[in-house]
Amino acid sequence: MHIAWLGKKSPFCGNVTYGREVTNALLDRGYQVSFLHFAQEETSPDGWPSCPEVPLPFLYKSQIYTIPSPRSSKVLSQSLRELKPDLVHASLTLSPLDFLLPEICEELGLPLVATFHPAFDRKPRNFTSGTQHLMYQLYAPFLAHYNRVIIFSQIQRDLLVRLGVPGDRVVIIPNGVDVQKYAPGGSSLKQELNAGQLFVYQGRIAPEKNCGNPVTRLETG
Repeated sequence: MHIAWLGKKSPFCGNVTYGREVTNALLDRGYQVSFLHFAQEETSPDGWPSCPEVPLPFLYKSQIYTIPSPRSSKVLSQSLRELKPDLVHASLTLSPLDFLLPEICEELGLPLVATFHPAFDRKPRNFTSGTQHLMYQLYAPFLAHYNRVIIFSQIQRDLLVRLGVPGDRVVIIPNGVDVQKYAPGGSSLKQELNAGQLFVYQGRIAPEKNCGNPVTRLETG
């Protein structure tokens, strides 16, 4: 199977890590991947997948959103026509091009899957979380035209369904860790802390990370 993956390569953010890790895993499993991303001339960071790349023109990009150039939709459409993938996956880059993808793929007869992963706080308690909910409201009418939408929690799924995305198109696939690739080495820390289990968190301390609701409390001596 040939997958056309539309994602981000820079600037560095969680979306970049997601695209790198999943693309590498797909290649390891024997899939063919073409990586389409907003770029001009840039070098590949360490660990980046070794696969064909298609640069898409842009006017501005940041960790949060991207402003494509007026030519980007035409370049994307022509690239997909030439690549002839079996499937298009969009790790949504929060750009106007996200809204045009269903129309482009329908015209080319290509199934379209999105991973929708903007920041999310389930309780709209402040300006930031309120803005996050507005993002879901903005995207929902367009996500309804994707063949599948991947999100990471039941709460996010319930919100998108309430906003009109057909439930049979929304799939929950939690973020995971390849325990073979990222297996920890030997350590006596658990014994030193007298702990039955030990968890390590690496990431931003932000509401959408849900760090304040641990599933397990570790009792130490």
